[in-house]
Amino acid sequence: MYWNLVLYSLLCFGMFCLGSCSGTGERPENSVEAGVPPEIFPDYREVTIPPNIASLNFRLASADSVEACYALFSGKEGSSMEAFGKRSLQIDEKAWRKLLAENAGQTVQVSLATRVGSQWTVWDAFPLFVREEPIDSHLVYRLIEPGYEKWHIVGLYVRDLTTFEETPLIRNDMTGYNCINCHSFCQNDPEQMLFHMRAAHGGTYIVHQKQVEKLDTKTPQTLSHLTYPAWHPSGRYVVASVNDIRQIFHAVKEKKMEVFDTASDVVVYDVQKHAILSKASIQSEDAFETFPAFSPDGKWLYYCVAPARKMPEEYDQVRYSLCRVAFDAEKGEIRLPADTLVRADSLSYTFPRISPDGRFLFYTETAYGQFPIWHTDAELRMLDLTTLQPVDMSPLNSPDTESYHSWGSNGRYVVFSSRRDNGLYTLPYLCYIAEDGRPAKPFLLPQEDPEYYDFLLYSYNIPELVTGCPSVGPYEIQQVALNGETQRVTYR
Repeated sequence: MYWNLVLYSLLCFGMFCLGSCSGTGERPENSVEAGVPPEIFPDYREVTIPPNIASLNFRLASADSVEACYALFSGKEGSSMEAFGKRSLQIDEKAWRKLLAENAGQTVQVSLATRVGSQWTVWDAFPLFVREEPIDSHLVYRLIEPGYEKWHIVGLYVRDLTTFEETPLIRNDMTGYNCINCHSFCQNDPEQMLFHMRAAHGGTYIVHQKQVEKLDTKTPQTLSHLTYPAWHPSGRYVVASVNDIRQIFHAVKEKKMEVFDTASDVVVYDVQKHAILSKASIQSEDAFETFPAFSPDGKWLYYCVAPARKMPEEYDQVRYSLCRVAFDAEKGEIRLPADTLVRADSLSYTFPRISPDGRFLFYTETAYGQFPIWHTDAELRMLDLTTLQPVDMSPLNSPDTESYHSWGSNGRYVVFSSRRDNGLYTLPYLCYIAEDGRPAKPFLLPQEDPEYYDFLLYSYNIPELVTGCPSVGPYEIQQVALNGETQRVTYR
């Protein structure tokens, strides 16, 4: 009934009630009601979105016989727009931005109709919940083929979330086809970051104040070069694990591979002194320590720890607890003893990330180990640090892998990695987090072409929200990699 009244209004008033249009095409006539919502991909039904997100273009999930589709987006006080397509909808960006700006903090109803032959079908409308809080404007990620030991083109890319513009930060075809990995930003700041290159031109690259510095971070006192890094909020320190990483391959199709450590420690690097600080590091032979992170106030160092076991024979018996230890930024020292926040009894916990207000501990749960990217059972969890009570994260999880995750700068949005769509490729999902920690329904990173993910042959790795586009680009990084001097890190 509602749809018929809308159509009548459009025909009678010559579309003057519409704020904008996205292209031209057929509008439904003599329609029948489906009585159910439409099946669309990505699934943007009932999602909560920021007011500055790019348009949510989508396709019909099963649309082989569909010849035309039409959508009406209706907001408050008559603000609306329409979009036309065949089996997918690409929404006009200018009209979309105007609609969201007019409806920040409100609900937009989406009414969709499709035509097969001469018959139009009207699907039940679904809402989009538009928040007033914006999301950070850019997302940085690595695109990599989901292989095991070999790769071809690997790159770090920057995506503007308010549009569809994607630009490379650095690609390995500029630096000898080496491995590029493990990027990290200081409090979502695009001007202060680091990442690693392995093999050719190997080193840790720190970007600060538009300058690029190349480091050799292996010392005689540490197991390896810096591996999994995270910044101190001051920008003075970087905490990182040093790991002896191995991988094995399963003989059953349900499991592809396993990544594990035979040894690992957590160390703190002083950016100013170019030194790893022994008094701020956690190094022991009887425990595996890994995946560290600082609290937003800089007073705590969080990390994962498990009793050392014989590897690889006991790889599936290694279970990591989440701990924290006090950190003195003035002296560059930790203060023992450590607190155990989430104890590994029958499960394993990894990837600790603290909300910007310091209230919530966001982490990943899996049956064993510390590298859940290949575990289909891996799920996201959250702990309220003020009450030490868990927060229900079920809206974020799926039957497949959820793994890496990070916070936006205002604490209202997170991005996380998931393989829920095809089980092979890791894709980035965005999610609104309420003040009490409760998550809304997450949504897949929008693309200009609704069929983009159908043909994508790369995984999104380590998605990180940042507040702008880094000013340093591929050429500056390439020149340091090829011609720059390497600063050797010491151990103090």
